[in-house]
Amino acid sequence: MDPVLRVTHISKQFSGVQALKEVDLDLFPGEVHALMGENGAGKSTLINIISGLIRPTSGTIELRGERVQFQGALDAKRAGISTITQEFNLVPQLSVAENIFLGREPTGPGGLIDWKRVREQAAATLTELGLDVSMNQRVEYLDVGDRQLIEIAKALSAEFGVIMMDEPTAALNGAEVDRLFQIIATLKQRGVAVLYVSHRLNEVFRIADRITVFRDGSRVNTCPISSVSADDVVTMMLGRELAKAPLMQGEATGKREALSVRGLAIPGAAHDISFDLSYGEVLGCAGLIGSGRFELTRALFGLESRSAGTVAVRGEPVGLHNPREAIRAGISMLAEDRKSEGIFPDLAVLENLVVNAPGARSGWRFIDGRRERHEYEEMRGTLSIRAQSPRQSIVKLSGGNQQKVMLGRALVSGSRILVLNEPTRGVDVGTKMEIHALIRRLAQDGYAILVSSSDVPELVAVSDRCLVMSAGRIVGILAKAQITEAQITALAIGRGLMEARP
Repeated sequence: MDPVLRVTHISKQFSGVQALKEVDLDLFPGEVHALMGENGAGKSTLINIISGLIRPTSGTIELRGERVQFQGALDAKRAGISTITQEFNLVPQLSVAENIFLGREPTGPGGLIDWKRVREQAAATLTELGLDVSMNQRVEYLDVGDRQLIEIAKALSAEFGVIMMDEPTAALNGAEVDRLFQIIATLKQRGVAVLYVSHRLNEVFRIADRITVFRDGSRVNTCPISSVSADDVVTMMLGRELAKAPLMQGEATGKREALSVRGLAIPGAAHDISFDLSYGEVLGCAGLIGSGRFELTRALFGLESRSAGTVAVRGEPVGLHNPREAIRAGISMLAEDRKSEGIFPDLAVLENLVVNAPGARSGWRFIDGRRERHEYEEMRGTLSIRAQSPRQSIVKLSGGNQQKVMLGRALVSGSRILVLNEPTRGVDVGTKMEIHALIRRLAQDGYAILVSSSDVPELVAVSDRCLVMSAGRIVGILAKAQITEAQITALAIGRGLMEARP
């Protein structure tokens, strides 16, 4: 059988960084080909090249034996390649039927859209997927699992020959994952080729026919899934042979307790979460997409509701029903996405920094301009914020300086417990080192800091202990001596604690 898709010697450079190096990959009709590797291994870059979003620096793509050069995502779709990403490509304000046939609506006499056919064909596709929703239902009112199925329905209705799925189960529960795998089995029977990207070993061994492992932008190996074990895959991903070691649960530092979490449950995201955080400590929080790490930090700041469990600050239970309660309890959070959840784009640097500062308000809630300026100048010096003036628009600052302003906001709030989400996302190397040094300095000054990050080397660099989450649970709390990239990765993908063989 000839491959439906073949990429040969694909390389890609971004500003001197080699993201892919001479990668070969083929995909056959009716197979599920899993693609695995650590964060930054090159998986997403390859998918973006195949889907037409970016152009390769060198190499070729063949589709059904014909060499192709996609000028954009629309070209790839017209050629029969569909990509289902973690971020759904749906229009929330449109109906289910409108989303499924968006851009390729069947027409009737006079070129007008035949809405009856749209609804009938959409309904037939969804029936095949086992999804019972109204064709007129707006997508924004559907849950995550149903939205995922709408994405798949788009691919099915267009009869794509190649479907690429990038972490498709990240936001799905167990029943929804089972339903997705049934659909993938149906796709295989139809002769559709599925490229399946996931960090979850149990899923890959459940549905894949072949597996390709990437490391540092290169293809390490491609083989039948039946010929390797889970430990073999981990070894290929990490580049070293590993053996199981007993899990040593890292204990709190012994300093004064700041935060105590017991039995915390977040609907659809996390279960039985328990840990302690001390003043003077940096506790890392690791986990892949869908592990519950993101929801945990939001729950600690009152942005996610919890269905069970308790949170105590300095031994006193706190409600944390909203961010105001969290700040009053002494907890501040750095948002994961500073553009959508962090900065106020219409306000100046000073206003963004002091918005939560209790000392910036005098009696009768009047603004104390002198105090605000004092807070700004203090944080500007402490964090090395580079701004032309306190009245400069926040959007005129670099990403790194915006991030420093967000850190300053947390500090001037008076909180001594800091929950930092992706503290160095989107900043340059120099600023990253500055922020890491600041985190360590704040811990030395007595702050209690929880650093949640997808950047594993960052967690290794700053953490005194590191909790690792997988599938909504804490699977280990690493002591300082155990915090390595290999240990964190092994726990996050469900292989337990590892140690290098002598």
